[in-house]
Amino acid sequence: MTISALPLDTLPRGLTYARARLYLGITGVGSAVLLSAAMLYFRIPSQGLSLSSAQPVPAALFRVGLIFAFAPMAFLMFDLIGGAWLVRRREWASTWLTRWLRGVAVQWVVWMLSAAALMLASRAGGTPAAVAVFVVVQLLLAAGRGRMSRVIANLPVVPTPDRIARAATQAGLDVSRLEVVESPDESFVGGWSGLTAHTLVVPARWAQLSDAALTAMLRRRHIIGTSGAHMRGVFGAIGWNTIGFVVALLLTGVSPSSAGGVVTLAAAMTLWAFVGVLLLPTPSRAAVYAIDAAATASTDIASMTAGIEQLDKWQDDEPVRRAGVETVFHPVPGRRGRITRLVANAGAVKAWHAHHLARHALWLSWGACTPLSRAVHCNVGRTALWAMLPGD
Repeated sequence: MTISALPLDTLPRGLTYARARLYLGITGVGSAVLLSAAMLYFRIPSQGLSLSSAQPVPAALFRVGLIFAFAPMAFLMFDLIGGAWLVRRREWASTWLTRWLRGVAVQWVVWMLSAAALMLASRAGGTPAAVAVFVVVQLLLAAGRGRMSRVIANLPVVPTPDRIARAATQAGLDVSRLEVVESPDESFVGGWSGLTAHTLVVPARWAQLSDAALTAMLRRRHIIGTSGAHMRGVFGAIGWNTIGFVVALLLTGVSPSSAGGVVTLAAAMTLWAFVGVLLLPTPSRAAVYAIDAAATASTDIASMTAGIEQLDKWQDDEPVRRAGVETVFHPVPGRRGRITRLVANAGAVKAWHAHHLARHALWLSWGACTPLSRAVHCNVGRTALWAMLPGD
């Protein structure tokens, strides 16, 4: 149940909602990175956990499970602030806690399944088998992203409203491929689910958009799917994470065949995910601009502007950002920058444009048991946004 809006005047003077969340994300991500770096530098996993593959798998997984259960507790403060206090619409504490417990339980299960698969594969076939299993885990996570978002946050599927169905038809979408989801978090934007553009998850809240804006935003989704931008984002993210996985194995010298190896690998992949947080937003923003231009060519600037403005108001509501802040922290450009670059160009989306590359890389990093994917400013503490992160 939603009980109140965030009283923004309670924030320190000059501190906006978006900037407050950014600072929270920086602190949370920084803490995760420092903790992971310390674990690797001081070889903490090897001191408390076995690095031997001779240890029985059940015993090794039991110890890994205890470590994975501790991780959410260690970051509870960040989740509490980001999910229960620093949000636009507050819920009863018990409601938020129930959602959070469900979310961390699902993540724990995914981590344990990944750890078990990596451990068994590594014992059976060495490093090549572990890498292959990691790729398969990512493929499964990508294929089930829409379903997983509902499982994590208990989001119900609702009948497609007539307005959304009509707008989807006008946008060139097959209505049967739509999955309209009710989310308590207004920053939930849905998106394509699947390795290719298979199922389009649409927030029920989008029915509040004007007809023109709704059609324009669905037209963008259509272009993301048909241009291959979604597929390139997914496979680009899988490639990025897999490179990091191999690098982590080489640099740490461990194998996920043991409890200590799994935890060491998770720490190393947290550092790799952090590198992705810094580097991948740049190509992600380029894809957003290209898709905007392609959609403008088949709609109009006014409709695109209305849709971009409303979706941003439901998220950060930050019209203008400093260039340095956007370059490092935001894979989706600020709305003022997007609107000023709305020029119709039907052929704007090129073969190198990968939509949501940064967002996909974070979600798929669940397969490497890293907590960084849900510690970033846009989704910390907000379970509805852990699988399908906020976007355009």
